[in-house]
Amino acid sequence: MKQVLPGLPEELAITLSRQWPCRELQIRQLACLLNPALPSPPAIIVHGPQGSGKSSILAVLLAALNEPAAVNPQGRRDEGFEGPKQNTILLLPYAVVKCAECITVRHLLGKIVAAAVSAACASASASFPDEDARAKAKCDHISSLPGVLTDILDSVGCEKFVLVMDGIDALKEGGQMLLAALGRLGELVPSICMVFVMRSSPRPLLLQVAGIPHVHFPPYSRDEAISILVASPPPELPGLPLEPALKIYPPFTSTVYDSLIGPTASTIPVFRSACEKLWPRFVSPIINNEKPPGLNPRAQWDFSRLLVRNRALFQHQGEEVLVHHLITDSTAASETSTITSASPQPLAGSRSLSPFSSLPYLPTLILTAAFLAAHVPPRLDTIFFSKFSSSSLSARNKRAHHRRRLKVLSQAQTQEQDLDIPDSATAPSITPSTTKRRKSKHTKITKSALSSALASSSSAGNAGAGFITPRPFPLERLLAIYHAIDPNPPTVLTTNNSIADTIYSELATLQRLRLLVPASSAAAADGAEKWCLNAGVAVSSSSTEPSEWIVEMAREIGVEVGEYLAGGLD
Repeated sequence: MKQVLPGLPEELAITLSRQWPCRELQIRQLACLLNPALPSPPAIIVHGPQGSGKSSILAVLLAALNEPAAVNPQGRRDEGFEGPKQNTILLLPYAVVKCAECITVRHLLGKIVAAAVSAACASASASFPDEDARAKAKCDHISSLPGVLTDILDSVGCEKFVLVMDGIDALKEGGQMLLAALGRLGELVPSICMVFVMRSSPRPLLLQVAGIPHVHFPPYSRDEAISILVASPPPELPGLPLEPALKIYPPFTSTVYDSLIGPTASTIPVFRSACEKLWPRFVSPIINNEKPPGLNPRAQWDFSRLLVRNRALFQHQGEEVLVHHLITDSTAASETSTITSASPQPLAGSRSLSPFSSLPYLPTLILTAAFLAAHVPPRLDTIFFSKFSSSSLSARNKRAHHRRRLKVLSQAQTQEQDLDIPDSATAPSITPSTTKRRKSKHTKITKSALSSALASSSSAGNAGAGFITPRPFPLERLLAIYHAIDPNPPTVLTTNNSIADTIYSELATLQRLRLLVPASSAAAADGAEKWCLNAGVAVSSSSTEPSEWIVEMAREIGVEVGEYLAGGLD
């Protein structure tokens, strides 16, 4: 007896080919492998680079195959056919799992079970026979996944189910063993077809099983990318006639691809976005009714004249289009005008000049503590950071008295150096006792390096260079300074939560920003481990450079760094 296989959904393949041009071969391959009326292989691998359309085409194809439609006697899909031989085509329930969103293997298994339950029940227009059984449908290990999926599909009577693992090469855990176990899932559960979508090209025997069909989505070539954009009409602009736009747009897209898209290996969405952004600027002479160059009064703007006029558009100006900006130019311009009108005089160290001027409160406080730990000598900790709260009156009095004393000593030392200059010129010989006595007089001045740093800039005078340069500091000192300068200390001390849960995560963020770097290559974070400030900030009394953005950020959260630098900034 001759058996006739039901026909493939040709109309569906043609419709999707028109919607997704240059992908007809891949659409027909997937439509044949995933046909609801034909048996599908246990596993399918779909691979291609980013922006090749593999995930979008697969999702649209599965959604179309899951829609109910009628089958006429000739075996074709016809939703409007009515007759005695009408029957309903088999549906193809499916579920898509984004592997990049799964952190652990247990998280991945939970999403697989949840997606299978939702998709199977929605396609069957039914619910679980027992709601308690649906709540208990969970999987904690890969070995129990086949049994859980079998119970789910049998409870709703699903004969064929497609499970798409999108971005399987982006799994953070599991490795090759988990991938091989998922590849065998289609063999253990006959009603499941596993589809693995990945960006990288799979190596031979990726799933440790031979005979796995592969569907490759190659990157769009130059002719394909240009034909896709030319198939759609150019963006409409007021004042631009349609006829010259249709003549100029095809060579314009070719020029954009050759100059910007081709060398950067960009995708179709980036290509379309670049053309939409550059097109108004390219045809602006036509919109503004500018006269073409030359002596011919009847000359009109064509592509060659526009290309010569806008040659810079395909160089440095066009490269800016490929860079993604979170803040548009109009928003930045409005903010700049608002700041300019509000403050007539420019402020030193403006926040707009700093790339790190928008850190949250806690990282800013930690960075300020690191700034002070790197620039304040450890011997001054008992003077500046002896109290838990920096708002204490006694602590402020100590710092103010210390600053006044250091300023007086600095002025006295400067005057003494000025008086010593003519004496040294007139008296060529100095007795050893006088030199020793003068040296002892200088040693009586406490914090001489700090006073020398306040009396001279960071570029002149070597006495304060050791203080100006940031020095490594231990982590436990950073935490102590953090508690001392906190403008909003906790009212009730809690010992339940460890400080590592709060500080170390923000410290890791600052380390990723390369603002704080460990002095050694130790893997573990220890309290005695030394860290370095990597902000490149020069601190001096005459410094008005915008590199003092840490001081500005600290002032915004209520911490005056000048109070702890002994008058260096006030």
